[in-house]
Amino acid sequence: MRLITSTLAGVLLLIATAGCQGRGSIPSGARLEQTGTSGLSYTAHDSGNVYLLDATDNKKVFEGHMNIGDQIIIKPSVDLIVLAGNQANHSQTLQPDHQYQIYFDPSH
Repeated sequence: MRLITSTLAGVLLLIATAGCQGRGSIPSGARLEQTGTSGLSYTAHDSGNVYLLDATDNKKVFEGHMNIGDQIIIKPSVDLIVLAGNQANHSQTLQPDHQYQIYFDPSH
């Protein structure tokens, strides 16, 4: 019984940790602005933080700050994120067959 309890606790911890990496790591007040599998973009109407979620894998792959008028461009087919005219580093390779979501939080 103790082994089952320990195993279950380990699985729950793994699930909780994985959730923190995905949508759960994006502030609840962030708005979903764009979703799709190819060429996404968003232009900020306020200053704040932008987040890119790989919805297929439920992983946050990018977070950055945008000023009013800044644009973020996502091109999964060539593994490219451009923020305010500059190529942005991101935590995992973008996959052309994955679904991506751009979230924006104007409070940051």
